[in-house]
Amino acid sequence: MRMDERTDKKLCGRAVIEALAVRFPQLYVAPAEGALEAYKLAAGRGIAPKGATLDHFTSSERDELVTVETPAGPVEVVCLTNRHDFETFLQIIGHKSAPEPIARTVGAITYRGLPDWGKVRAAHLSYMTSGGSDWASEFRRLAREEGAFKAELVVISEGPYSNVPASETPYDEEAWLPISRDIRLHHECAHVVCRRVMPDDVLPVWDEITADVTGLLCATGTYDAALAARFLGVSDQGFDGGRLSEYLNEEQLAHIDTVAADVYGTLVEIERDLGADGDRVPFDYLLELKRNPLISF
Repeated sequence: MRMDERTDKKLCGRAVIEALAVRFPQLYVAPAEGALEAYKLAAGRGIAPKGATLDHFTSSERDELVTVETPAGPVEVVCLTNRHDFETFLQIIGHKSAPEPIARTVGAITYRGLPDWGKVRAAHLSYMTSGGSDWASEFRRLAREEGAFKAELVVISEGPYSNVPASETPYDEEAWLPISRDIRLHHECAHVVCRRVMPDDVLPVWDEITADVTGLLCATGTYDAALAARFLGVSDQGFDGGRLSEYLNEEQLAHIDTVAADVYGTLVEIERDLGADGDRVPFDYLLELKRNPLISF
């Protein structure tokens, strides 16, 4: 397996949340009842509350802010080790600092179109350094451009991938957590790549299958159909509890054992295909699979 896809560590530890708060000052607004106005000021105008801190984030030395290079461009990923930090981040960014409960089943999320005040400040500095004198007009001009001053951010949590314990994988406890992180990271990046390249081509189950392919190839260098089947909860006998049910409509759920058996057969077919040609670049193979789906749902 050629690992041409490159993951560069940019920041780690406490520096992760500190750097992100410079760009997204709403991270200074701790989730609480009545925090909406402070959130709006921070997110909409880039103004953090006076005297605000980031004490509501615990941070870990294993937190990371990384950039994954893909055929569809770089993908920025935040890895938060502490579950409390992950949920706090989602409450702030996704729920406007409201203390909404975050389901334990949520392990990753992608935010698109986030106002990035770091980009605003960089543009302002460049404009003024070049002799500009009317930043307000220049800001309005730049803001009309598609995607201007916006960021796309993947946020992932720690924990066994698909809630599958190490005892049900080929890996021991010590190895499984970092492998799980790598699978989750590249799984989410696969979704970003597909959305960028094929925004209208959405097949919920196939998208999950192919994202798991990418995650496993990037994290382990190989594709294990039995392990992928455990993630989704499928076998040649039907459904035995896993993620598959989250992606099915009511009609499919009514025949979930048949659907699960079909999905299992597809995973085996992918493993066979990869066995015939082991020199596959993960994200290139992802796009190949997306263009030639083996199932239609």
